[in-house]
Amino acid sequence: MLMISVIGILGLCIGIIALRLFYLSSATKGESIAKYYRPKSALLVLDIQNDTLGIPLYGNTEPLMANINKAIEYANDTNMEIIYTKQEFTGHPLDSLLTGGMYQANSEGADLYDELSIQSDNIFSKLRTDAFSVELFENYLIKNEISTLYIVGADASACVYKTALGGINRGYRVIILEDSIFSVKRDKLNTMLNKYQSKGIEISNMKNFIQTQTINF
Repeated sequence: MLMISVIGILGLCIGIIALRLFYLSSATKGESIAKYYRPKSALLVLDIQNDTLGIPLYGNTEPLMANINKAIEYANDTNMEIIYTKQEFTGHPLDSLLTGGMYQANSEGADLYDELSIQSDNIFSKLRTDAFSVELFENYLIKNEISTLYIVGADASACVYKTALGGINRGYRVIILEDSIFSVKRDKLNTMLNKYQSKGIEISNMKNFIQTQTINF
């Protein structure tokens, strides 16, 4: 009986952890955006924080950071909306376990990366991988009649992917700059990019982004 009780408790704990992980990592759904008369684009910079740049699996992050900052500068020069997100956990007992203590709210690790170019005050904190889980973020996009999102940041198989899906689920045009996204699974990045495209997410790069913004501007 004792063994059965222990197994039951372990099963319950595993189930609770699995439910929490699913909640944190799932893409959200919402109402389709309106057809705007003059739709705008925005550059969305996902989770470039001190903890992010401290992940050793990313290897040499300098080229990626150079591209991300370059995208931000071009967006700023062409008056494109620039939006930043921060992953922040606020005290749920399972979150520290699942994240290894990273991205804790009000910690230095959760701050935007020291060398990240900050060109706007549009900074949204999120608990879940999908930025669309934040009502203030979604409302900002609607208020500013944004219909196209260019996404850079971290991570290709988590927040980038799930936020992109959240956008697709609402009718946004979503474009990933492939040379400006982090991935701990670098050997599987091409597989992820193919997965993006199968979901209707577009793939571009810094060169095309700059050319497009220069023409539109």
